[in-house]
Amino acid sequence: SGSFQCASFGTESDARFVYCASCISYMLQDWRGVDRSLATQFLLSCQSYEGGFGQNTGREAHGGSTFCSVAALKLMGTFDEVMCEERRQRVLSWCLRRQETGFNGRPNKPKDTCYSFWVGSCLKLLGGQDFINKEGNFAFLMTTQDRYMGGFSKWEGYLPDPLHSYFGLSGLY
Repeated sequence: SGSFQCASFGTESDARFVYCASCISYMLQDWRGVDRSLATQFLLSCQSYEGGFGQNTGREAHGGSTFCSVAALKLMGTFDEVMCEERRQRVLSWCLRRQETGFNGRPNKPKDTCYSFWVGSCLKLLGGQDFINKEGNFAFLMTTQDRYMGGFSKWEGYLPDPLHSYFGLSGLY
């Protein structure tokens, strides 16, 4: 199918695991366990009518799976050959529409600290980092930072956690 799963049975298979397999193969410089052509076709099938990528074929586009798909295509070295200008513009436009001040992961969802990384990094991979409203993103991230404990939370007024702290720091461009 071109996809991967995190365990041999009883689990989901989707774009996240193609990204994980691509990262491992890229770091080891050993692609014997990945059929790049099949994985590329799977990821392309995940691009939705909206322009972003869903976790699977026919699923709603999401900031995390869009990053995983674009990054995996880049790591596999197939991005430039399969992402024609029209496809690139669609995903770039989808990512740009995710920014309010901070970023959301899907239309009509609230801003969330982690999408400063997921969507912001995708924009960087696509060459669209100059379109990021860095001041707006920074201002949003500062509302999710805890003044006393440090760290970042998912949303303003919530307690910080390691995941959102990592993504918040990574999303500061």
